[in-house]
Amino acid sequence: MTPNPAPFLAGGGRATDLILARDWSNHPLGVPADWPQGLKTALSLVVNSPESMILCWGPDLHFFFNETYTPLLGPRVDWAMGARFDEVWADALDQAMPIVEDAMAGRSNRFNDLPWKLATDRGQADTWWTFSYSRILDENGGPAGLFIFTNETTQKVLADANLRASQEEIVRIAAQQRRSLQQMPGFAAILEGPEHRFQWVNDAYEDISGKRDFIGHSVREVFPDLVGQGFYELLDEVYVSGTAFSAREMPIRLDRESGAEDRFIDLVYEPLRDDDGQVTGIFVGGYDVTDRMNAQRDLAQANAQLEQRVDAAVRELMAAEEALRQAQKMEAVGQLTGGLAHDFNNLLAGVSGSLELMQSRIVQGRIPEIDRYMIAAQGATRRAAALTHRLLAFSRHRRSIPS
Repeated sequence: MTPNPAPFLAGGGRATDLILARDWSNHPLGVPADWPQGLKTALSLVVNSPESMILCWGPDLHFFFNETYTPLLGPRVDWAMGARFDEVWADALDQAMPIVEDAMAGRSNRFNDLPWKLATDRGQADTWWTFSYSRILDENGGPAGLFIFTNETTQKVLADANLRASQEEIVRIAAQQRRSLQQMPGFAAILEGPEHRFQWVNDAYEDISGKRDFIGHSVREVFPDLVGQGFYELLDEVYVSGTAFSAREMPIRLDRESGAEDRFIDLVYEPLRDDDGQVTGIFVGGYDVTDRMNAQRDLAQANAQLEQRVDAAVRELMAAEEALRQAQKMEAVGQLTGGLAHDFNNLLAGVSGSLELMQSRIVQGRIPEIDRYMIAAQGATRRAAALTHRLLAFSRHRRSIPS
């Protein structure tokens, strides 16, 4: 059985295979069996580490790496083992050498997500890395090599950048939405969590509520004056049930700096949900309709007063009409009375004249002429009786007609 030429490389996986597959006979470091003990120990540590590691040895910094590091080399992996550092990373020397020189001088640094330009043979020109370079000293304290702990963080950096961009877009959209809400004519607020803590309110909400400390505080903390008015219970029900609530002309009493006052609001509570459909908060929106309600009340009062005035005017008109009818009746009665008086006066004149003539003829002894005057007086008397009969009939008819 052939003895293992490099037992210190046991457990190194592909890195060990790459080292053993190389012809080291003409290499400046010689064959692995003859390598100095410091190199063997350091290299055993590197190839057996699960972390991505590099070991550069000697004045020319010959390049060794472990299996975890191999994906980072791209197409260089087949020839990079044992090659010079400046050959492996020829396209990155301008950026790498100042770091290498600082490390070899004892000025080690750690870099997080450092951008690094690479040739496109590995498929990605713009890359990012988290790494540290530190020197290895020999038994005399001189520089023997360079230890590099490194991880490519390109995907993480790009993912973080995409996440930040998404978050910025979300913030931008949210800001735009809030600007829109701020500009809406009604009041609006966003409550978060089962305690209904204020996350945002617009100016109209502050106008109707008065000067209060909203953000981060619960509705119960901000509005202790709403106790017993049902608003706390409505919010709890909307959050638990996930069902929206709306009401028109809802009375609300707020103890404001100017004193207690009753107001009326059109109100909506709309549950807010996350991507899984779970309720995370409540959108509060609505309008202060107190002025409209007051205007409607004032209009109703004005209408009632107008109706009262109209009723009074109608009663006055009816009374005036009744008075007019009575006046017309009296005028008619007066006209009738005048006519009757005139007729009776004519009849009485006929009777009186006949009697005077009869008396004169009797004195004169002219008796035969009396009959003629007597007949005239009797005719006037009959006409008076007929007139009286008609008057009595008219009186009975008027009494039977309701006034």
